[in-house]
Amino acid sequence: MRTGRKLTAEQERAWALLAAVEDHPRVQEWLASSTAPRARSHVRWAAAAALVVTIGVAFTIAYLQLQPPHYETAVGEQRDVLLPDGSRITLNTDTAVTVHYAESVRRIDLEQGEAIFSVKHDAQRPFDVGAGGTLTRALGTEFNVDMRNDGISVSVIEGVVRVSAVNDDAGESPGIAALTKGRTAKMRRGDARIVEAAADLNRIHAWRARRLEFSNTPLPEALAEFNRYSTAHVVIGTAELQSVRVSGVFSIGDTDAFLFSLRETLGAQTLGSADEIVLVRAAKLE
Repeated sequence: MRTGRKLTAEQERAWALLAAVEDHPRVQEWLASSTAPRARSHVRWAAAAALVVTIGVAFTIAYLQLQPPHYETAVGEQRDVLLPDGSRITLNTDTAVTVHYAESVRRIDLEQGEAIFSVKHDAQRPFDVGAGGTLTRALGTEFNVDMRNDGISVSVIEGVVRVSAVNDDAGESPGIAALTKGRTAKMRRGDARIVEAAADLNRIHAWRARRLEFSNTPLPEALAEFNRYSTAHVVIGTAELQSVRVSGVFSIGDTDAFLFSLRETLGAQTLGSADEIVLVRAAKLE
């Protein structure tokens, strides 16, 4: 039981962490090591302090086994997550991941969206990312995983990764690709075949810097990318705009600048509500 002395913020966090994991066998072993009942609370505090301060990463890994953290971003939001071993996840818009760390395992489940994984090398613990029907494994590298309605793509920014198509019933299928820097592996949902191609690293570097970059991009494709970051979706209202191509660099979240550019370069107007913006040729309004 705690004493009446007011605890510091660090002590309060340690107590909270100890309470969360005190049933763990390793914690029980440390707590049982005391033979002085009157010093029990002090031993509990010492164990908590030792776990939080001394054990560091090992303790955090044990805690993550019991409570796998879940991280997510809203539409238009991005977030960096630093993992216990120094690896980092950069979550793009509307993304969700769950982290599973153990003494011999590092696994991230990408449940939706897109993320960059910057992996600290550890030969004893490969770094796995599960996304849809794929499993990507790396030891120390940086790669992007993009999960959309039609499929999953894995692009290597630095280093080498192995991408496998996974069958829920039989484990890994023959669909396996070893990717080096600048390459991407794409797999359509429901299809175990992996197609390798050149990665669009410019797009990845752009979103990481909160930019959208288009270079002679078909308008439908540009709008699809823009709509990932906006709750107000822009749609094409006149058929002739389907074949138009656009170029430009825009800050993510700057809807006004994006729409202004479309109006000026395409001779178009925008109509709509807070949820949907329709892009039409000005002549159609006459």
